[in-house]
Amino acid sequence: MNPKQDVNTIIFDAGGVLIYINEFRNTVVNRVLLSLGYEQNKIDMALEEAKKVDKAYCSEIEKIASWEDEKKWLMKRYEVITAIVDQGNHELRDKLSFLAFDTFQYNLYDETLEVLERLNNQYDLAVLSNATASLDWSFDFLDIRKYFKEVVISSYEKCEKPNRKIYEIVLERMNKTASQCVFIDDKIENVEMANRVGIKGFHLDRKCGMDLYNFENMLEKL
Repeated sequence: MNPKQDVNTIIFDAGGVLIYINEFRNTVVNRVLLSLGYEQNKIDMALEEAKKVDKAYCSEIEKIASWEDEKKWLMKRYEVITAIVDQGNHELRDKLSFLAFDTFQYNLYDETLEVLERLNNQYDLAVLSNATASLDWSFDFLDIRKYFKEVVISSYEKCEKPNRKIYEIVLERMNKTASQCVFIDDKIENVEMANRVGIKGFHLDRKCGMDLYNFENMLEKL
């Protein structure tokens, strides 16, 4: 069979491919606390302690497998921050957790909607992302879930790219063979594993000026 006719499915990474984060949580926290009059040295100390909380939770994927897990992690980090800059100020803790929440920080790249609209008419689309619930929810916040037959999130699966298992999970969910799929990711190690699984991989390096239009051009040459 002609390869172009065989390929009928595109599997997208999310961050760095379809969406980007406008402002990272620690940047938001630093900005907000400075604007409220807290001292930079205390803020720096608080953010260093928050990194320890992040490391404790994120070093083992099993620790964040659901929204409840993620909520516990995020509340813990903001409790730690608040304890250093203004101990006992629960309103500040809640304010920081809301203002720095990742879901509301995600934006679409300029070409994302245009390309999804076009590809959705020709291919079955899916997402395979190393992420937690807050990124999963961004598909609703940005109203793009409707384009995808499956959105596979690593934390829910307790397995992440480039582990071979998670590629097999998305193939099973989509009821596709590897040869029917193309995979696009901004991390080369994830693309390399896709190729080893038998999925044709495309490395999207936006630092080199690439975008989803380059990916579309590649598809036309299959």
